[in-house]
Amino acid sequence: MLTAVFDQPVARNWSDTDTFRIGVEYDFKNDFVLMAGFALDENPAPDETLGFELPDSDAQLYSIGLRYKATEDIELGIAYLYDKKESRTVTQDTINGTFDDAAAHLVTIGLSWKL
Repeated sequence: MLTAVFDQPVARNWSDTDTFRIGVEYDFKNDFVLMAGFALDENPAPDETLGFELPDSDAQLYSIGLRYKATEDIELGIAYLYDKKESRTVTQDTINGTFDDAAAHLVTIGLSWKL
């Protein structure tokens, strides 16, 4: 029976949250720019409607990156972001347990070319 795709929508009752972010750049004046950032990210999902499709929690995010100006029109960049999730315990009809040690590591590489 394939009803999961066509089930009635469920209200999630998410609330407004705040995110606090700060970032800095340091220009080495030799075609390199160092970037760093930090963020506190609150999660909008209440325990009552949390689901396995997005078992999220509050997080701290740390990032660092480097940008290089290869020519007047071309810049290269590389960055790393670490997203550390706080532990979260939920007891409800669908979930009864704790989400521990969740994190994400993201690496990006970019090329910018001005025409």
